[in-house]
Formats: sequence, structure tokens, C-alpha cells
Amino acid sequence: MEQPQRLRLAGGLSSAIGLRFLTAKSSNKFISFISMTAMFGIAIGITVLLIIMSAMNGFEQQLEQRLLSVVPHGEIISVNKPITDWQDIVKQAKTIEGVIDGAPVINVKGLVIDGNGLSGIKLDGIIPEQESLIMASSDYTTKGSWAKLTQGSHNIILGQGLIDKFDYKIGDNVSVMIPQTGEKGRLSSPKVTSFILVGAFKFGGQLDQVQAYIHLEDARQLSDATLSQSGVSGVRFKFDDVFNASPLIRSIGRDVKSYVYLSDWTRQQGHLYNDIKLVKMITYIVLVLVIAVASFNIVSTLVMAVQDKESEIAILLTMGFSRANVMKVFIVQGMINALLGCIIGGVLGVLLAINLPEIVKFFEQLLSIQILSGGIYFVDSLPSLFLIEDLILLISATLFISFLATLYPARSASKIKPALVLGQ
Repeated sequence: MEQPQRLRLAGGLSSAIGLRFLTAKSSNKFISFISMTAMFGIAIGITVLLIIMSAMNGFEQQLEQRLLSVVPHGEIISVNKPITDWQDIVKQAKTIEGVIDGAPVINVKGLVIDGNGLSGIKLDGIIPEQESLIMASSDYTTKGSWAKLTQGSHNIILGQGLIDKFDYKIGDNVSVMIPQTGEKGRLSSPKVTSFILVGAFKFGGQLDQVQAYIHLEDARQLSDATLSQSGVSGVRFKFDDVFNASPLIRSIGRDVKSYVYLSDWTRQQGHLYNDIKLVKMITYIVLVLVIAVASFNIVSTLVMAVQDKESEIAILLTMGFSRANVMKVFIVQGMINALLGCIIGGVLGVLLAINLPEIVKFFEQLLSIQILSGGIYFVDSLPSLFLIEDLILLISATLFISFLATLYPARSASKIKPALVLGQ
């Protein structure tokens, strides 16, 4: 019992001496300056990295909850012949774990014509009730307009960008020119159809410039003769895990007997997700570099502290203080520095990360600028999502690297020879 108690006393004494060395006034003011630099370097590094990681988390959350709510998670598209058994395909797909539901679509591409103005358009022929089961597009349309997409009504919902471009008003006639395919796949005379504008789709970004919705039967009348009976050009699906879309759509495709293309959201919107992942990876690399630079300051501080306290260390060694405990003195001194930096940086980083959208908005109003334009991106403000895991990761990595940084100067302190130091 006596040996463990002695070790505990020695360990507590090492911590007390390390704290004393840290707080005591040094004869070399430069040591204090380097010590403060190391602490604030760690604090600033953690603050900045926590803000960046929270912003990337926010973009990822907006991608999943907002953008991927108005684009299909997965889709099968007919190649040569239309898909006539879409109900059976959806029923079979729903037996696969992870598939929520499916809905048919007839994709028609055309041009909106208004006087001398032309604009490309992507018409989605849908069944509104079925479409609402897989996408939240109706949440971004004018109130009540989704229900007006009925069979044979020739009603249309246009993206807000198109409406603004041609200065349309609700109730206006919208002329759409649809290219037609003749014999042997050659283009024939285009078909021009008039629709009644009943609503606007306002999501943000490029979708507002090209997106339009009509009823499935209206789209069938516009398309080639191959779809004139009961066929559709594609079936779109919603999954419970959007990041598992590729294997799920392949599983669905294996059960489809006709020749179809398989597609998922990563083909059209995957570049956004990849960009977010790339920035997060770069952030982790920067994390290591920033902490490593701050740790060099810790090494410098402790090396100079060892030189400054040589006589005190020699006296402790002559009084029976073990070399292992001398190492603990300087490890404690360096770790307290790192811990203070983590606390300051963590508190400041959390406060800024949580309030980042409001802070950015304040500076946008103050400087009369807009960082993110809703007409270009799918968000018009900087998102932020603070995760406690990010804070734990940052602090853990910082303390670990800082601990490694203290080993060399602490080991140098333990090798001091009292006879040489006190004999001078």
C-alpha cells in the first residue's frame, strides 16, 4: 500500500510543479510570449476548423433534406419500348428493403415560345398524387396549383425563373413547341401546344430555369406514338437512405424485364456531394497541419522552459525526484497550455458555428453583398450544422498531437545532470 501512495503523491507533486512553472514569472519574457502564441494558435485553429466543418455539415444536410427532396433518388428509363407495367415494377421494388415508393413519369423536352423569345424546358408528365409520395416538389409550388394538374386540363406549372423571364402571370397561355420523331428516327414537324399557367415552382438554382410540370396524360399526348397507349418513359423512386441509392436502383433494375437505363441522383447532383466531401477531407488535412504548427510552438516553449529551469530541475533531482516525474512536470505544463487553447477555441467555435447563418446575414446587410445567390445555388444563405462529434474529434486530435509534442522537451529535461548544472 505504501508504494502506490508514494506514486500518487509524486504524480500530484509533478502536476503541481508543472502548473507552478507555467504560471510563475519567467526571467525570459520571450518564453511567455511563445507560450501564449501556442495557446491562441490552437484556439484559433479549432475555432476556424469547427466553423468550416459545421458549414460543410450544413451543406450536406441541405443537399439531403432540400435538393434531394425534389429530384428522384433513383430512376429507371425506357430505351426502345415504353414501360407499360410501372405499377408492377413499383410493387416489386417496394419489397426491397430501403425502397419507400415509386411513381411514373413521361419526360418531354421542348421550347417555351413567347414572341421572339425561346427557352429550353423540361416537362415532367406526372400523376400528382403518386408524385407526392416520392418527392416534395408540391411544397415548392404555388398553393393549390398542384391539385390543378388534372387529366386533360392542359394546365402547367412553370419554374419561377421561366415565369420571370417571359413575365408570365397566372392564367396566361404558355406555348410550348415539342420536337417530333418521324420514320427511321428522323425529326418531323414540331408540335406546338398551348397550356394554361396555373402555378409557379420556386426552389432556387437552375431548376427554376428549366423545370415544368403537367399531368401524365397531357404529356402522353405530346410524346411519340410509342407512348400513346399506357406506357411511360420512366419510373422514379424514393429511398430511405439517399446515400445508398446506387445499389438500390441496381437491385430494382435486376427485376425489370425490359431494356432500361438505370440512373440515380449521383449522376446529376453527385458533383455537389463530391465537392462537399472533398472540402471536408481537405479540412481534416488542414486540421492536422494547423495543430502541428501550434504544437511546434509548444515544443519551442518547453525547450526554452527546460533551459530556463535547469537549476530548479537539478535541485529536484538531488532531492530524490525521479526522472520520470521530471518528464511529467513538463508534459503537464505543455498539456495545460493545449487544454486552455482547446477550451477557448471550443467555446468560441461552438458559439460561432451555431450562429453562423445570422452572422453571415449581418455582414451581408452591412456590406450590401450576397455570398450565395438563390438564382445560382439551391440555397440563398450559408447553412451551418454543429455536431458534437466534430468538437470531440478536434479536441482529441489536438490533445494527442500536443502530447506527442511534449515528449521530446520533457525527455530532455529528465536527462539533465545535476552535478554539471549546480557545479557551474
